[in-house]
Amino acid sequence: MLYVATVAPGPLWQDNGLAQVRALRHDLYGGLGLALSHPLYYLIAIAFQKLPFAESAYKTNLVASVFGALTVGNVYLLLRLLTTRRAAAVVGTISLAVAHTFWQHCALAEVYTVSTALLTAELLCLVQYACSGKSAWLLTLFVLNGLGVSNHMLAALNLPVWIVLLVWLAWRRRRNAVLLPAAAVLWVIGAGIYLSMIAHEVAAGQSLGAVLRSALFGDQYAGNVLNIHIGAGLIGRALLYLGLNFPTPVALLALLGLGALWRPAAAGWPIATRPIGALLVIHLLWGLHYNVPDQYTFFIPAIVLIAIALGLGADRFLAGRGRAWVVAAVALAALPPLVYLPLPRIVRAAGLSLGVRREIPYRDTYSYFLWPWKAGDQGPLRFATEVRRTLPDGALLLADDTAVRPIHYLMETDRWRRDVAVWPALGGPENTPWPTATDLARPLQTGRLYVVSPVPGYCPGWLLEHYTFEPAGVLYRVAGLRQPGEPGTRP
Repeated sequence: MLYVATVAPGPLWQDNGLAQVRALRHDLYGGLGLALSHPLYYLIAIAFQKLPFAESAYKTNLVASVFGALTVGNVYLLLRLLTTRRAAAVVGTISLAVAHTFWQHCALAEVYTVSTALLTAELLCLVQYACSGKSAWLLTLFVLNGLGVSNHMLAALNLPVWIVLLVWLAWRRRRNAVLLPAAAVLWVIGAGIYLSMIAHEVAAGQSLGAVLRSALFGDQYAGNVLNIHIGAGLIGRALLYLGLNFPTPVALLALLGLGALWRPAAAGWPIATRPIGALLVIHLLWGLHYNVPDQYTFFIPAIVLIAIALGLGADRFLAGRGRAWVVAAVALAALPPLVYLPLPRIVRAAGLSLGVRREIPYRDTYSYFLWPWKAGDQGPLRFATEVRRTLPDGALLLADDTAVRPIHYLMETDRWRRDVAVWPALGGPENTPWPTATDLARPLQTGRLYVVSPVPGYCPGWLLEHYTFEPAGVLYRVAGLRQPGEPGTRP
């Protein structure tokens, strides 16, 4: 109910808007390399298009809401199995449900909640194995992890923990020797969607090395994936990201929970809780080292695992305490939305920057990034609709990857004008270089070249250097050559 009530109602900006367009186009590959293809997510999003209500963009957004809710349900069940107090499970579950980044990604067209639903399902299999000793639960875990890899390569970070656990069990407990190869076969079946895409690229003539680089790093993220330098800046940002997700005193219970992961109260639980602790360390280190602009999103698995630790800590803290403590713990777990509500106004008044270099029409930077909910946000659709109305016949619009997505959505749903061209083109390759002066000679001569943002990085450098701009509604028209010494136009 929370996520459906707060999900974005329509087209979106940036990667979220790209996801909506890809779902409409049934595009499982994308144009950014195999590591960013996320085929399982898109198969689910394509299936959601069959729902008999609302428009396509909303149905694609709804995927994240449904799988976010499934993640929260899994965490509650997991904590009920691991703890003796229902209240402790409630505290951990609410802490996850309202954690900023997790909630935000339940409200947008995003891949991560499918990953967390599969991760928490893996953990449930682990706990069920610890309870029953039945190998079928371990084998199911490997199928789920393979499916996770078909959704996002973040799931591959879990695999070493499961392999070590399986090898330890085979050696220490002398499990049936067939368990290891059976787990490998089932993992391959689970990951079959992604592995078949890799095989298809090789069969199509791509070199094996290039395909493997694409599968592991995408087209341009090898340096970020292999980054080994973790400086004070990355650590400081990581602390801010995590603090934003748990801005409540109850978050301190996660420290107690870390102890519970290593030394659980109940006998037999270490086989379940210690792998959870290992996964928490791995995902924290991954998020910490991955120096990309949207670094905060890669802490989402760690946020889920911290919420589990928080629930375990609540179980220890509430032992022997009365009802008043239980009520206080639950109330504090639900506190973060009250923190988020005034946050944009506070941060703006303090003059703090969020690192965004330009404003987009119909998007308030502070509320967009600092409020996790997206209910009623029609900004992208309003922008694309006004652009459609503003441009004259024969115009060419230069847009960037953020602003072009709702325009592409209107194109794909046959709501765009045929007499107006847009760069980058719908269905074209991603990350293409800006067009040259020769490419744009005709619209420059006729005065019908428009840009969304005459700002470095969002517009060709040569255009900023040699031409002036004048406002035209929510856009800027390239007005003409700049005279010697004439300053450039800036919004």
